[in-house]
Amino acid sequence: MQWPVEGPFLRNQLSRLPGTEKPSAIDKRLARIPVWLDIEGLHGDRVADRRFHGGPDRSLCHYPAEHYVHWRSLYPHRPFGPAAFGENISTLGIDEHQVCIGDRFRWGEALIEVSQPRSPCANLDRCHDARGLARQLARSGRTGWLYRTLESGKIAIGAALCLVERPYPTINVAHLWHSYIDDATANSELARLAELEPLAFEYRKRFRQRLDAKRNRRDQGTLF
Repeated sequence: MQWPVEGPFLRNQLSRLPGTEKPSAIDKRLARIPVWLDIEGLHGDRVADRRFHGGPDRSLCHYPAEHYVHWRSLYPHRPFGPAAFGENISTLGIDEHQVCIGDRFRWGEALIEVSQPRSPCANLDRCHDARGLARQLARSGRTGWLYRTLESGKIAIGAALCLVERPYPTINVAHLWHSYIDDATANSELARLAELEPLAFEYRKRFRQRLDAKRNRRDQGTLF
């Protein structure tokens, strides 16, 4: 299976978010020439704050183009389109319900692996002057997702995205995100996701912490 891609998108200079002194590279542009992709991401794509963006588990951001129509209906003053959410890849025909954690894709010469949902942040609100946008993304599950790079390579403009392996077909991005934000997620599911090898370390750590906290509360309850 393969999907046409709009991209790669990148930003080689930081700019200030409107109304702040905070630097950001969220406002990306379509590359004009082929770009090299490695473990840190697309060459020339700047990252302002590496605590929350970039790095081996977050080398690329993918956002489904189907979602743009939804956001334009909620925020008609904003012409949402490709790269509006800081993504490097935009596609039609594949979304959070169809992509699974651990999926491996060939994109150009590179091999990439789905590592986590994209965690919306308030920079989206500031970038688009759209108060509550990040919160709406989180609630709706229209988060997009991130990749890690397993094999580096050159990405040509418009190179197709080709699925080559799906080792965890029951754990799609939508399910993972719902489990992450739902306080009622069962202990058995928290345990399964905490041990999900291709899931980014920070997500596995959060699932483990939630499981440990629930077990501690249960154990304390048996003392009284």
